[in-house]
Amino acid sequence: MAPTGLRPRELLTLQHLRDRGPAAQQTLAELIGVDATNLVGVLNGMEDAGLIERRRDRADRRRAIVALSDKGAQLLVDLDAALERVDAEVLAPLSRRERETLTALLSKAAEHLATTCWHAREKDC
Repeated sequence: MAPTGLRPRELLTLQHLRDRGPAAQQTLAELIGVDATNLVGVLNGMEDAGLIERRRDRADRRRAIVALSDKGAQLLVDLDAALERVDAEVLAPLSRRERETLTALLSKAAEHLATTCWHAREKDC
């Protein structure tokens, strides 16, 4: 990610917008774990770089909707391609079956972590 200049919160925001479509700023604040004030700074930088677009919600003018721009979408395409090349290089010594096993194990661990973190967050509420 270093060549892109993206920070993890910015990448997470772009991926969320790509995968789920435009979102309210409050939704993004909860997703990346920052308060609304700090989110404005994150989004300002992303908007200045042309990675996102912000507009007011027609149903509620107080609410801002954030969408992925064409430039942001292309950045994610380029990043995905670069990550695939890294995966191919790093995993070159593994057979197809070994790669599938590794992917399954990592997915299982990530799912457990996500579930554990989700339950911990519910208890804090």
